[in-house]
Amino acid sequence: DENNSADITTITTATNPLHYVTDINSDAIRIAKSTAEKNGIPVPDFQTHQCDLASTLLETLTNKVDILIFNPPYVPTPDVEVGSSGIEASWAGGTNGRIVLDRALPQVAQLLAYPHGVAYVVVVDDNFPEEVARAMDERYGVRVVPWMRRRT
Repeated sequence: DENNSADITTITTATNPLHYVTDINSDAIRIAKSTAEKNGIPVPDFQTHQCDLASTLLETLTNKVDILIFNPPYVPTPDVEVGSSGIEASWAGGTNGRIVLDRALPQVAQLLAYPHGVAYVVVVDDNFPEEVARAMDERYGVRVVPWMRRRT
């Protein structure tokens, strides 16, 4: 992985997992393809979509994603840095590091297979993870359980 920040959605079936990678950045898509190839993921099982969040996958993958991994830009920054064309867009999360994350939450909820779909979402304390968990529960009925918390 060459610092690939591409969002990765994986659908697991009994025999062959299908991998869907989304990112708005063409370099991240290129790196994701290279990483998949180096790790022996067959091309038919690996699709990339250059798009905003998972927008191009919503229609076909609603309630079908078993495992979703999302590493959004989560560093608190000035809002103007979010979505810029510079490298800072890969980490710039805006106010409380939540601008991209808050936009993604409805898509995460829509994509997850009910009732057993699982999403692994990277957040830091500056993002107020308890608020994220409460929002997922109250708005979308998705239960959030912290998987790992690093103490500094």
